[in-house]
Amino acid sequence: MGADGSTNGSGVDPRIVRTMEAVGDAVRELLVEEGWDAVTHQRVAERSGYSRNTVYRHFPDRTALISHGGHFDDAVHHHQPTGDLRVDMIGELRTFRTVLFDGVVGTIIASMVERAERDPDTVEMRDRLVAAGAALTFDLVATARAHDRLAPDIVRRGVDDADIVSMLCGPVLYARLCQGRPPSDEMIEAVVDAVLLSTASAQDD
Repeated sequence: MGADGSTNGSGVDPRIVRTMEAVGDAVRELLVEEGWDAVTHQRVAERSGYSRNTVYRHFPDRTALISHGGHFDDAVHHHQPTGDLRVDMIGELRTFRTVLFDGVVGTIIASMVERAERDPDTVEMRDRLVAAGAALTFDLVATARAHDRLAPDIVRRGVDDADIVSMLCGPVLYARLCQGRPPSDEMIEAVVDAVLLSTASAQDD
């Protein structure tokens, strides 16, 4: 409840909402401008205009601070499944491309990948993000396997689901981290078609 006895309609003090937004903005700015090492409670307090004690009260450790400011929840977007396996795989990879290349989230994710090489707390954050972000792709691969829609060579070689997800998502991530340009729709379609047995072929068997 606010100082005047009001709330924002959800029972949350609007002052807390403003604090959380200001802190999140400060963290994102520091991440993008200076990298992970710049994100400290002191620097965030200075950038947001709140006291360090206030920042500590809401985010008692640095991992929580970065996780909030990184807007990693915003990074977990998924294609709305249609039931068409090929369409859904292509749609999910296009959604992944959008997350990585539009806005600041891709920059923050790229920094997180680099940071995870030496920071155990970042590894845990990365793993949680990857698990949430790849959930639909894993489901689609499992569906393809269950309905005999995986390419015969993948089946013959015994490639597991995790490696198939890497085959699908890896080129998009490589384009972001190593090429700095988004992959084309044609490339995404080619990747999916390399993994899937076409509907026509499946019907012919």
